[in-house]
Amino acid sequence: MSSKQQFISGLSWNTATVVFQVIIQTVYTAILARMVAPEAFAIMGIVLSLVGFAEIFSQVGIGPALIQKKEIHPQHLTGAFYTSLILGILFTSAFVIAAPSIASWYNTPLLSPIISVTSLSFTLSALGVVPRNIILKKMKFREFFYCGMISIIGGNLIVGLILAYYGFGVWAYVWALFAQNALMTMSYWWFERISFPLFWKWSFTKDLISYGASSTLFNALNYAATKVDVTLLPKWSSTLPADNLASGMEKAGWYERSAYVMSLPITIMAKLSDNVLFSGMSKMQDETARLQRLILLSSHVLSIVIIPSTVFISVFALPIITIYLGQKYSSAAPVLAVLFFAIIFRSLSRLTDALLRAKNAVWKGVGYKLIYLFIMIIGVLASVRYGLIIVAASIVFTTAIHYIMSVAMCNSLIQLNQFRLYSATRSGWILGALSFTVLCPFLLENVMHSLPPLSILLIGAVVWISAMLAAVYIFPSLLRYENISLIDLLPLRIRQSAMFQKFNSNSKED
Repeated sequence: MSSKQQFISGLSWNTATVVFQVIIQTVYTAILARMVAPEAFAIMGIVLSLVGFAEIFSQVGIGPALIQKKEIHPQHLTGAFYTSLILGILFTSAFVIAAPSIASWYNTPLLSPIISVTSLSFTLSALGVVPRNIILKKMKFREFFYCGMISIIGGNLIVGLILAYYGFGVWAYVWALFAQNALMTMSYWWFERISFPLFWKWSFTKDLISYGASSTLFNALNYAATKVDVTLLPKWSSTLPADNLASGMEKAGWYERSAYVMSLPITIMAKLSDNVLFSGMSKMQDETARLQRLILLSSHVLSIVIIPSTVFISVFALPIITIYLGQKYSSAAPVLAVLFFAIIFRSLSRLTDALLRAKNAVWKGVGYKLIYLFIMIIGVLASVRYGLIIVAASIVFTTAIHYIMSVAMCNSLIQLNQFRLYSATRSGWILGALSFTVLCPFLLENVMHSLPPLSILLIGAVVWISAMLAAVYIFPSLLRYENISLIDLLPLRIRQSAMFQKFNSNSKED
């Protein structure tokens, strides 16, 4: 299999993995939201943010180092396994000890036992670091798909929903996460049965850590910046504008769920960039022209998909939230409508993140990630007193600044002209503007409330999809940037059909 075929196959399997995971997670969350209180999600938002941040340090970038390294010695595997396991145990112990203090700082006693149980994920994840990243290095995404399905179905749909049904509340979420991590690690070892020497030579481990240390700091800053809002809001929820609708912690729960809905497409992009794009870029890290083409193509594709979709979801935030999470979360709809625009900039920025890691240049990105984190903290703290919508607007503004910095970084790494990179997103902005134009009538209150939420959402979807299809049929050049076209990525049989022959002829005329 050629490198191009391997990349396309990997992209297909990994896309399937992420899409199925998001669908299952969406169903699971929708059901869970009707069984537990909003405050439970605020609590888990705190826990998952803290644990997720620390988990980055618990592996010191060992996994990405295994993928990035062209040649792997058996001692690299030994060092990666022992280092990850030792750090995993240390971080689990540290969080168990710190749990009471964290709970006291948030003035939420329930946090202490939840953090203690959730911190076991450090050790569980550490056990799977080596097989997971060897699977990704070999681009065995079919096996990766199986691992993901086993863990999410077993952990969320079986353990999580059964416990929620029997009234475990927030603990259903906690034990579902534990089961998911355990099943994931066991699946990695089942599909990639690695053997390596038992004795440990530190020199090989040091070789991995030299790359992993910079990768760890880079990822930690990026993760911290994206979780600032859901981590800080519960602490300062009492400063939110007072009303009779809900308590500060309940409002924090609304925001956390809005942030979660917003994070679903980010999760897709993050996993695709971390798994497929990072692996692919690592293989072509010395080929500047190919990297430029990949970045332009990816920006073009992402903008066409994400920008119009963002407009659609923002317009229909109320019915989406009502259908997905239930009527008690309807007050979160305006927050989601604003917050979703951050997706555009976060998704496009992921391309530069993957490029920095593939080029072993993450130290260059640490500075701009530090700036990103700083302005994110300032934005959240300065806006919280004005309400959740202003907090969401500050997040969008900050992510836009971050994207501008990432474009400049991309130019520095592979000499890709910034104007060309911005221009690659032009079709997406055109389709986004068209989406807003055709969906504007739905923003009228008498239209939005004239039908049940599902009906209005389905009608809107039909109108929107029809408009998008008509636009690309009449102007197929929207699918093309320079000499790169989405049509070229489709299977040969589809490209030879009469409809796509028409697309090609119209595109040439344009």
